[in-house]
This record gives sequence, structure tokens and C-alpha cells, in this order.
Amino acid sequence: MKIAILGGSFDPVHLGHLQMAHQAKKLLGVAQVWFLPTKKTPLKDRQLTNDQDRLAMLETALAPYPEYIVCTLELEREGTSYTVDTLRELHARYADHEFFWLIGNDQLEQFDRWKEPKTLVQLANFVCFDRDGKSKKTAYPIRQIHMSPIPVSSSEIRKGKKLNYLAPQVLDYIYQHRLYLSGFLEERLKPKRVAHSLSVANLCEKFARAHNLDLNRAFLIGCFHDIAKNMTESEMKPWMEIVCPENMRYPCPVWHGFVASEIVDRIFGIHDLQIRQAIYHHVLGTSTDPYAMIVFCADKLDPLRGYPVQEQIALVEQDLSKGFWMVKEENQKYLEGKE
Repeated sequence: MKIAILGGSFDPVHLGHLQMAHQAKKLLGVAQVWFLPTKKTPLKDRQLTNDQDRLAMLETALAPYPEYIVCTLELEREGTSYTVDTLRELHARYADHEFFWLIGNDQLEQFDRWKEPKTLVQLANFVCFDRDGKSKKTAYPIRQIHMSPIPVSSSEIRKGKKLNYLAPQVLDYIYQHRLYLSGFLEERLKPKRVAHSLSVANLCEKFARAHNLDLNRAFLIGCFHDIAKNMTESEMKPWMEIVCPENMRYPCPVWHGFVASEIVDRIFGIHDLQIRQAIYHHVLGTSTDPYAMIVFCADKLDPLRGYPVQEQIALVEQDLSKGFWMVKEENQKYLEGKE
């Protein structure tokens, strides 16, 4: 049997990876494509997301394709993953198979740095899929095939960019298990605002637990409530003109809630109306939906603000409605004092 192998950290797996598999199936005549997640990659010094989550995302993405198989050989082996060791093990286990090892341009350019490169090309047929239409010079017998570019990388996704290049079920997994969220925030917010957002998210979850609400929904609301906070007026204005031009009468510092409610949907792929509405109303406290009340209170009572809030937090935990109106009244007095 001819088998194509696509190794990588898959942190996370995205449509670019799947496209390589589709092309291998079509052009190389292989019966299956094995996705081989690494334990520890020699040429990367970044700490990978834990094995269980990377494996779960991979299995989720490959579920519609029965000819795509997850091979856990390297995850089962401790230490750094070297391809030459993996290929020797594969030959020992599957002597009748012919292997095609798939790589991208980035790996072809540093193939000399791989362990025992001359042995590698004897153990498998190496195939490079280039995404820029340019062949690379190499001293090794590596076949090069052009692939229509899919302009995405896992590192971009970990920063909350190009999330539309994820399978929807993988994006759902990311939010359900709260992966990469700090990276999403750090790409758009200043460190102090990131700390505030995560603190509010934890407090939202605490309030949700007290009132038997969805913990993850509450956490995500808190996490993203200020995602537009560092946008300038000129950056927010086009959003406001499209989303809610009637709210442009409010001062610019109020706009970030309205804009953020749209950003979580269009950029971050969170198509949950309660999350969007809670974020939309969180600045002014203009909704009595339970999640909207939770984030309004959590935002104003964030312990990182540095003033005593324990009594108010306890009241919100005990009685959400009473706590909400108390916080709203105190916030109104504060705003009036600042005119």
C-alpha cells in the first residue's frame, strides 16, 4: 500500500494541512494519508499545546475523511521526534508499505538540518508541496509539486488571525477548551487590558456558577468584552456606521462594546447571540439578560481595579438582579462625578 505521511505539530491543524493531504491523494496515487503529530519538534523551541488537545483537534478535523488516519507513533515515544527514527520504526512495523513523506517549502529549505538527511531520502519518497510557485534548489532527490497557496499558518491562528481557515468543529473545540485565548487577546490589547479581560472572564465564570448558567459562555463573554478597547476612533467608525449608526451619538469611549460584539462574530467566529448581546450592552448596562448583567458587574467589580469589591461580588453571587442594579447605580454616580 502507498501511504503519504504528513508530520507536524498541528497546533492547531488547519485547512492548509488538509489541502496538502487532498493533493497527495490526488497526485501521488496513495491509498491513505497518515497525519503524524509530533511530541517535540527538534527545530522549534516553542512549548507545544498539550498532546491530548492537539490530537483531539486533529481527530475532529479528519473525521469526515476515512482515508485520512491519525498515526500516534511519535506521541507514544518520549523525547524529541526525529523523522529518521520514525521512518525506521514504520518500516519495521509495515514492511509492505511504500511511504511518501510530505513537506513544505520551509522544511525543504532547512532539510540539511534534519537528522541524517541522506538516510531519510532512502527510507521514503520525499515530496515538497510549494505554495509560492517557486521551485527550491536542493541537493536531495525530493520531488517538488506546486500547490495553490492557502495563506495561513498555525502561528497566525494562535494569534486569533485567519480563523476562517479552521474547520468549524476545530474552532468550536478551541473555544470549548479555551485554547490560545491569551494569544488572541495579546495580539489586540495592551498587557494591562489582557490581564483585566482574563480577570473579568474568571469573575464572569464565578457569577455563572452561582446562578447555574453556562460557564464557558460566561467566560468567553468576559474574555472578549474589551477586544475593541485599543482601537482608535477612526478604526471603530466604519464598524459603527455599518453596525449601529444610531449609537454614534455616544462618546467614542463607549463604542468599543458595540464594535466588539460584531468583531467576536465576524473575526473570531463566535456566532452566539447571547455572547454578542452581552458584550454589546456591557459598557452601559442596558440589558437585563443574565449574561449581560454578569459581564456588566464583573467588568465594574474586577479585583484588579484596586478598590474593595468583595461585598459587591458577594451580593451579585447571592442575587444577580439586586447586585446588578446596585452596581449600575454606583457606576452612574461615578460617571456623574466625572461628568
